[in-house]
Amino acid sequence: MVRNFYLLFFILLCGSAQAENQYDSQSDIIRSVNPFIGTSNEGNNYPGAVVPWGMVMPTPHTENFREKAPNAPVYEHHDPYIYGFGTVNISGVGCPVAGSVPLKVAAGALDLSIENFQSTYSEQVAHPGYYSVYLEKHSIEAEMTATQRSARYRFAAKGQEQKFQLLLDLGANVSHKKGGAIQLNADGSVTGYQNDGQFCGAKSSTKIYYYFNVLTPGAVVQLYQDEQIVEGIQQIEGKRLGVAFTFETDNIDQVEVEVGVSFVSAENARENLKVEQGNKSFDEIVTAAQQSWQEVLGRVEIEGDKGEEKTIFYTALYHTLLLPHVISDVNGDYPKMADTETALNTQSKYTRYSTFSLWDTYRTLHPLMALFYPQQQRDMVVTMLEMYKESGWLPKWELFGNDTRVMVGDPAIPVIVDSYFKGIKDFDIEVAKSAFLKHGLQTENNLNRPGNDYYWQLGYCPEDDRHGDPKKFSFENGIVWGTVSTTMEYNLADYGIGQFLIDQGDKKMGKKFLKQSQSLMKLYDPENSFFHAKNKDGSWHEPFNPLDRTFDIRWENSGGRGFCEGSAWQYNFFAPHATSLLVKKMGEELFVSKLNSVFADGHFDITNEPDISYPYLFNYVKDGAKITQEKIPQIADKNFFNGPKGIPGNDDAGTLSAWLVFSYLGIYPDAPGVPVYQLTTPRFNKVTLHFDDYLYEGKTLTLKKNTDSPYFDQAVNANGKVFKNFEISHEELINSSELDFIKLPNH
Repeated sequence: MVRNFYLLFFILLCGSAQAENQYDSQSDIIRSVNPFIGTSNEGNNYPGAVVPWGMVMPTPHTENFREKAPNAPVYEHHDPYIYGFGTVNISGVGCPVAGSVPLKVAAGALDLSIENFQSTYSEQVAHPGYYSVYLEKHSIEAEMTATQRSARYRFAAKGQEQKFQLLLDLGANVSHKKGGAIQLNADGSVTGYQNDGQFCGAKSSTKIYYYFNVLTPGAVVQLYQDEQIVEGIQQIEGKRLGVAFTFETDNIDQVEVEVGVSFVSAENARENLKVEQGNKSFDEIVTAAQQSWQEVLGRVEIEGDKGEEKTIFYTALYHTLLLPHVISDVNGDYPKMADTETALNTQSKYTRYSTFSLWDTYRTLHPLMALFYPQQQRDMVVTMLEMYKESGWLPKWELFGNDTRVMVGDPAIPVIVDSYFKGIKDFDIEVAKSAFLKHGLQTENNLNRPGNDYYWQLGYCPEDDRHGDPKKFSFENGIVWGTVSTTMEYNLADYGIGQFLIDQGDKKMGKKFLKQSQSLMKLYDPENSFFHAKNKDGSWHEPFNPLDRTFDIRWENSGGRGFCEGSAWQYNFFAPHATSLLVKKMGEELFVSKLNSVFADGHFDITNEPDISYPYLFNYVKDGAKITQEKIPQIADKNFFNGPKGIPGNDDAGTLSAWLVFSYLGIYPDAPGVPVYQLTTPRFNKVTLHFDDYLYEGKTLTLKKNTDSPYFDQAVNANGKVFKNFEISHEELINSSELDFIKLPNH
């Protein structure tokens, strides 16, 4: 009866009669995920079908991408039309990318114009591993599911039209690079590649190879370019091109299409599909996808029915498992890190990953991977170190085998160091050491660390010499963006390097980096208690406005004078590795007063990364933990909820969702590279964490909240140890079988 109640609820919620037969065996966890959360309000998440860390995500496109790359996501929940479905889509990022290998469907006579495929829609259904929608203009039901490296589509014509159209439309992908190549093969399949590139203004580009096969026989197949049929050829290359398949609906009830994808070759795309789909039916692929989600989401087991809170939590956890995505093929091939259009291929002995939004994800997502999915996190670390061996540099914002170098700082280092100090050491330590020293010490031609020469000479990047005109800034020309922010980010990386080197026995060099990691204090202005940009001669750069967010470089809201995507308020406490030092520098009274002002005066911005740990910083001062426990649920409930607008802004590859996961559990990694969690009141009364066999030998930890109060006074483990400072080390956490959050009498 309980199962049938949930089933009825989901059918009514999603408006799909089909879901009744297809998904009546869904687990409680699968039913708790709502992929429509974050598909509006600039959350940039997509509802398409995907498996954990999947290379493909077939999803609807609600914009006309034949004409331009969007400033908005490829799918916006409230957009009036669907134009087609892309096979490779990157959910939760802020610049146009992918939307590759796009399919379009329509009823009626062949018409290649974009207006023909534009349709209103209804009856959307989305579950982990499955998406469907009814295209009202065409009376077509579209369904899609996925494996790790392939997609399966099923289209059913419900109307009375005499023809059914299906297009592979390579001119309708999302990125600035359009088109590709098409080869019609003797067996009826189509192979080729899709162009992609110029992400966030980067120059790099790539080719996404595909194997496209219509399983339903009887189509008339025609190549086209510039909306004109091209006769007499079997292959074509260019920008606005595609393949049209036309079916007589008198002879067919539905059309199924299978698509394999590879970043190496069309042959590998075919092998990926054949190995992963084999002879499975559409429904069997859906079942396998949902089983894969059940396994990874089931690492966190919530006891009891918590309604929408459970949906919000499991959807957030779901969103953290989309990126980085697998990029190696089933045979081990992957594109090596390269700055040229033609990437080399190799055989890997690990799973290779791609799409590392590291300035965002080093803060919350990778610490979450290290805790719950250490096997995958290990392979992500190995991936980054292999990228260093191939290109000479660790990635900064890697995409499809190229480093776009988007954002600031040196963010791969905190990820690797954090993994190392949480016990993930099954990687080449000497390569890591080499990479750390090169990144940290090279002062010329170091595009991963613009301004590294001044950073070591002065202890900071000066505002009056950023190695070029900031109005001409790009991520690839060495001009510094946000001198204060960049200094702070380098400091965090250097703290990690220092601790790593000392642990490896190089105390002299380690202490050098640790000393350098404190240099942000040279930018602390005691007159106004803000971090403040300085000039080369040591003078404060004027004018100074702590509210300014629009001064730097050429983008709106790109940052105040000296700051990256934020103001002096948003960076006033950004010293994750040195929070205790900052408390001492300010004094507890001023620290608490100004930190309170961040929230009371509207400076806190949960939608951007630099200040997302600030609610937890009250734990660093006496009697401050109660403020943390008060603020976390306020921020969570205001910004995260069960609906399309249920993420407060761009999810940034799962970073905001990971913040929510940790905050609901009551443990938060506020300082990546420091294996300690800040504690706050858990959202649920009882949660069991099932740790991975790879690193943690199948241990479990039960988190209990023994009070209905929003506050707790003590966290106590099963052995009776009290964690008095409202923090717990990683080692203590994973070696505890139980952690009770207790409200003491008369407190």
